[in-house]
Amino acid sequence: MQTFLYYLAISAYHLAIRLAAVLGVKQAKLWVGGRQDPASANLPLHLRPRQRKHPLLWMHCASLGEWEQGQPVLEALRQQLPEHKILLTFFSPSGYVRCKDSDAADFVGYLPADGPGRASKWVDDIQPDLAIFVKYEFWFFHLRALHRANIPTFLVAASFRIDQPFFRPWGGWWRKMLRFFSAIAVQTPNDQKLLSKRGNYPKNSIVVAGDPRMDRTRQLAQSSFSDPILESFTKASGVTIIAGSVWPPDVDLWKAVWKKLPDNCRLLLAPHQLHEEEIAEWSAAFNALRYTHTNAAAALNSKVLILDTIGVLSRAYRYGDLAYIGGAFKTGLHNTLEPMAYGLPAMFGPKHHKFPEAGAAMQLGGAFTVQTPEELLRVLELLLNTESRKSASGAQMQLSDQLAGAGARTSSTIMKLISLGSR
Repeated sequence: MQTFLYYLAISAYHLAIRLAAVLGVKQAKLWVGGRQDPASANLPLHLRPRQRKHPLLWMHCASLGEWEQGQPVLEALRQQLPEHKILLTFFSPSGYVRCKDSDAADFVGYLPADGPGRASKWVDDIQPDLAIFVKYEFWFFHLRALHRANIPTFLVAASFRIDQPFFRPWGGWWRKMLRFFSAIAVQTPNDQKLLSKRGNYPKNSIVVAGDPRMDRTRQLAQSSFSDPILESFTKASGVTIIAGSVWPPDVDLWKAVWKKLPDNCRLLLAPHQLHEEEIAEWSAAFNALRYTHTNAAAALNSKVLILDTIGVLSRAYRYGDLAYIGGAFKTGLHNTLEPMAYGLPAMFGPKHHKFPEAGAAMQLGGAFTVQTPEELLRVLELLLNTESRKSASGAQMQLSDQLAGAGARTSSTIMKLISLGSR
């Protein structure tokens, strides 16, 4: 009965996306357009089972954020399984658009919409030798098809919360879905405890491996990068605060405190969404320059700069002294690991509880949550003190070091279990 109800719910979800596409929603149109043909129809001949001469590793990610977690695992597995071809799929357009023309995999495509017939056909069409799902991709029919075909299937970078269906008294059907995974690599010991005790998942099939995003962000932090505008903007002595992935509620907080901060403070605002009206309003409110409309000479004398472009923020943190991460007043906290890789003390809003790395940073003294202008001012007063900022920065680097290596730990677990299974 629950399987049927799930099928009805997922069918309604897919229908809603298609209706959104008809109404002109860009992401929905991309989602529908990418699934016009059966997913396997575009698979190159050399990756199809009858023509394939090499084993196939299939990794699936929901979107770009999950790919950032899956990529370090895949890179480590490529070193240990060099003979495998790689098939990479996404549920949403963000990851597909970014990776489709890259060398991330031998083929990049969309995951077929979940359903008993589509999932069985997909698994039969590609016949992977190994399947890896990233973080929270729980598609019942796809997982069941893999399980029935006896294909080793792993969930990596997994993070669990007590309020999820797996851990509810009525969650037996959901716990059954967990058993479709050969093993699960979780981010924290709390995840392991919850999964084994409340989820009734075998403890010997759980490994605490950490968040592989840390590996990716450390790679970016250690790679060379130079930006004349950002270098000029941060050249003057003082403290540079980088407010990354901010939404209007985040910016409202900074509007309330900005004029109360010392004159030697500089603020780099990086919007999460490039909405022209919002950016224009913020430019006026802060008397700010826009990154795409300025040059290094002008940036030198500016106190506020708006980073109105995509793809720079993760490396821009190297120019900062403090970080504010947006989203925790709205959709949920954005990436805290990027500033952590540079040792930047971090601040963010109240909706951070789904992100274990944020809690760990707060516990060590490297991150702080704020909800009001008064709270933000108190934290800034603390962090504008050189010694306090140095202490918080050390805590961030300590946690970064602890979290590093998750990709290798996860891939080693998969290799070990594959080896045991082949005996």
